[in-house]
Amino acid sequence: MSTPKLVPTPALPARLIAFALEALKLFGIALACLAVIGMAVFISVRTGIVIPSSWFGLCFWTGFLIWIICRQHRSNLRQTSFWVAFLILLALHVAGFAVVLRMYPEWRMAWFPLIAVIEIPLMAMALELFIRQKHRRKHASQRLNS
Repeated sequence: MSTPKLVPTPALPARLIAFALEALKLFGIALACLAVIGMAVFISVRTGIVIPSSWFGLCFWTGFLIWIICRQHRSNLRQTSFWVAFLILLALHVAGFAVVLRMYPEWRMAWFPLIAVIEIPLMAMALELFIRQKHRRKHASQRLNS
């Protein structure tokens, strides 16, 4: 007869602190987004430049992409090689969308999630392949040096 294993749960204060920190992080992100939108509106009113809503959509969906990738690759966030690869892919993402949004000013906001459904898994796979390849090379060189 097996006895049930007791799984230790974090103490209430530790969980409360983690919840408070997460809430503060989300509040900070919301304030940053509000500040960016406020600056864009201020610049638009002052200069008369009209910023199409599709560019705000690009900002939102790029932020969403960053959030998803960072959640999937938490264990790699301290690796410089991850950030180099991720920033290269992110630069390609922004450059590609900049070209598309300039060529097609009638780009619809509803098209962003359709592209994200395709782009996010492809970017995650590319990062995974890069990290795995980098990991193999590192261990192969360590075995040769031993």
